[in-house]
Amino acid sequence: MGRARREAQRPRPGTEAPQASGLHPRPNGIRHLFAAYDLSRDKLYGHIKPKKTRTRFLEFCRYLRSTHHPETRIAIVLDDFSPHLTTKKDTRVGDWAEANNVEFAYTPTRRPRLARRRTPPWAPVGGPPLA
Repeated sequence: MGRARREAQRPRPGTEAPQASGLHPRPNGIRHLFAAYDLSRDKLYGHIKPKKTRTRFLEFCRYLRSTHHPETRIAIVLDDFSPHLTTKKDTRVGDWAEANNVEFAYTPTRRPRLARRRTPPWAPVGGPPLA
């Protein structure tokens, strides 16, 4: 953040303090939530981790796998966050899924029409783009 912007954000004498922005100090760091919803059991699972890495993601996947019998096929829907993906350099995610009877389904990338936060509830999904 530049000096001019910091100066502009300082409260003037006799005025209210500005709203806290995303740039406020975090003395205790931040936490990341890995969460899964089990449709068959109507149960929500969650783990809070200090970092979002491929290793931490696989730890959570192993936990999910342990909640079901090994013969039961598990389908997990994921976004395109990089630790969820298998790359040429790091194939751990895909290898683990194949060895543990797990199927990953990824949401489409760069598809704003499918994002509920940008699509009005009355708009047909997959229809023509809104003007």
